[in-house]
Amino acid sequence: MAEIFNKREYLKNLIRRADKNPEELERLKEEIKSVIKELKPVEIAIVENELAREDGISVERIREICDVHLELMEEFLNEEPTVEPWHPIYISMKEHEKILEMLKQLKELVHTATKSPSFETFIAIGKLTEELKKIELHFQKQEYGIFPYVEKYGVEQPPKVMWSEHDTMRTMIKEFAKIIENRDVERLKTEGVNITTQLLEMFMMHMHKENHILFPTALSLISEDEFKQIRKTFDEIGYCCYFPEPTDLEKTQEKVSKDTPSENPAQIEKLLKAYNELKSLLEEMGVLSQESTTASPLNSQGRINLPSGSFSIEELTYLLNTLPIDITFVDKNDEVRYFSEGKERIFLRTRDVIGRKVQNCHPPKSVHIVEKILRDFKSGKRDNADFWIKLGEKYVLIRYFAVRNEKGEYLGTLEVTQDIAPIQKITGEKRIYDEE
Repeated sequence: MAEIFNKREYLKNLIRRADKNPEELERLKEEIKSVIKELKPVEIAIVENELAREDGISVERIREICDVHLELMEEFLNEEPTVEPWHPIYISMKEHEKILEMLKQLKELVHTATKSPSFETFIAIGKLTEELKKIELHFQKQEYGIFPYVEKYGVEQPPKVMWSEHDTMRTMIKEFAKIIENRDVERLKTEGVNITTQLLEMFMMHMHKENHILFPTALSLISEDEFKQIRKTFDEIGYCCYFPEPTDLEKTQEKVSKDTPSENPAQIEKLLKAYNELKSLLEEMGVLSQESTTASPLNSQGRINLPSGSFSIEELTYLLNTLPIDITFVDKNDEVRYFSEGKERIFLRTRDVIGRKVQNCHPPKSVHIVEKILRDFKSGKRDNADFWIKLGEKYVLIRYFAVRNEKGEYLGTLEVTQDIAPIQKITGEKRIYDEE
């Protein structure tokens, strides 16, 4: 263990030197190679994580450093993980292959269009661009499926790097799509080749990082049961270009999950009732004192007691899911603890996000804003923050509220999102009597 730690420290110092003195990079390459040779992908991920934490290197700079790593690691980390076809890693790598094919084809079509344009070529570019927009599903599966589990085991920086690259590619695809939607032939000629070339090169590097660093790291940390849960998340989000066969591997897990409070409230109420009966019996026998049990928020009927009333778990679950808003609660430790599951959520949420640091649920470019809001809430500087954005036909109001107890102590943050476009259209009056 000490030997591995020393090799990691040695690699960190080499990277620091290369980072601060770019002119030394060529001279240090052979030395870095020899150290990387003896480390596993997960250990390299730890090095990157520690460099970010200890040296305050930005995500963008980490990405540049990773590119140096990848150039040197290619000959050492060129074996793809061997997993079964149901597995999220297998699916992700197959999607990589399909997306790479699309990007290569798009680059060739754009090159052809600039040399000898034709109606057929522009139609083909338009169709391929529409297909490429679906890469968003691939990005979301990584961000909300795999990243939360890798972060749970302490490897936070590589997912941040990957998310940062996702955002860069999103911007590039959006910019190229604008050119095509506006049928801007001149911009296609002047910028199209450059955008598609940069996008292809970036995706190839990104694919290499995920296939040879992130995915092996995930395989070394995440259990098979957790990967089965990730596969369920993948199925919920959907697929863009590779469609795996339905799997029966989760039948046992589904049976277990149906016995949880979120899936089967009636069953949990039965268990709570049995618990309360046992608790009362133990109190009568003197095994438990009443003082030790009076703090329970559940009454004898298994209902959740609140100062102004009570709910069964089923009532509370579906009441929160029926609200015409989306809510998410983040506790005082910045960890996501709850989100409502209405039929039409505005922003994607998966159950894998529970327990995840809220900072890791946002793109790296907006994390500093999130942290500023949380600091202000914790210090008492303010109690709410409001934002509003256009999302297609939706006009989304995003509100953050500091949650405090009667003493004013900070308990966490509530996020409330709502599409206010229909509300903005309301005019005049409509009274309840108008229903007659």
